[in-house]
Amino acid sequence: MKIAIPVYDENLKIFGNTGHTPFFAVFEQKGNGMFKHFELLDLRKNPRGNIQASEGCSHKDEDMSKEEQIAHKLEHNVLGEIIRDCQVVLVKKACKNTAKVFQECGIKICKVELDCQNAKDSFKYLK
Repeated sequence: MKIAIPVYDENLKIFGNTGHTPFFAVFEQKGNGMFKHFELLDLRKNPRGNIQASEGCSHKDEDMSKEEQIAHKLEHNVLGEIIRDCQVVLVKKACKNTAKVFQECGIKICKVELDCQNAKDSFKYLK
């Protein structure tokens, strides 16, 4: 099973706002039970990455026209393309467009507590 986690960089600190994460760290779960472990496969750059948007987005769909809402949702499609081969994404926050894209791609979303800081500490939130 492949798991994606939004991170700042190779230090694997979890990025708060999934839609604007600079990178996705992609791990693969290997083994089972007491032999289960997670191997880092790669870091995938997000073209929508915006390090200033870690705490959330300033744009709201209710402030947009229907056409702007559709265009805004389409901007999020790249997120699904980046991690299409993953079965799960672990997130602190995800806007409804980000969540919708992952759901459309069949990627399960699992919530990580806000105080979890490093990707390697987030696997306990897999469900």
